[in-house]
Amino acid sequence: MHFRLIISLLISIFAFSIFSKTSDPVDACSKIKNKNDQKKCYSKEYQVADKELNVTYKKIREGLSESQKEDLKKLQVLWIGYRDGVCEGPMYASDETGIETIICKTGTTEERTKYLNHVWKFGAASKEGLGSYTDGFGGNLKLFRDKSTKNIQFSFEVVRGPTAHLGEVNGNWTPSKEGKWTWASTEGCKSDDPDCCLLEFEYFPNRIEVEEVSCSAYHGARAYFGGSYRYEFK
Repeated sequence: MHFRLIISLLISIFAFSIFSKTSDPVDACSKIKNKNDQKKCYSKEYQVADKELNVTYKKIREGLSESQKEDLKKLQVLWIGYRDGVCEGPMYASDETGIETIICKTGTTEERTKYLNHVWKFGAASKEGLGSYTDGFGGNLKLFRDKSTKNIQFSFEVVRGPTAHLGEVNGNWTPSKEGKWTWASTEGCKSDDPDCCLLEFEYFPNRIEVEEVSCSAYHGARAYFGGSYRYEFK
């Protein structure tokens, strides 16, 4: 793995561990001394978040075509598995009271509601597609214009799975007229080269499909860049 990426991942892991423990604001539930009562308090917060997500999900479905409804349903089922995998995974194995798991599910559910509100909207991205895209599973893709070269660049940052495996890669955004094209980290690199990154892009209005052919040197063992990335409306 490239030295620069290793350093970046180590810094990100450290920041992630510190942030997850210290950034949560003090809330009413945390002030309750009795653990059982505290758990009930956090459970109520989770129920509120879950209800809001369900309301948002149903509202968005009303404006979708049948095929879009099916796509959204499939993604939602995948997300439920993702949420449970993260919040009930190794990071919370020592959570004997179950409180941290509930807090995790609440936060993840609130983020999912924001995701649905931001990407499943009626509108159009900019003509060149510049902006932020997300797959809703810890993957973020940005298209931006480089100030010095004026060329359009792409940048991936992903955090995947219950153990927060990370990855990042960036390069020139040069799509073909057919809408589907392959990006290589170096000219002529092949999939059997461990240092090579090959990504297949397919661009649609408000959506970019990404298939990872080979890119293991740029992310952790359980991370990946492939997925369906949707435009984030402000």
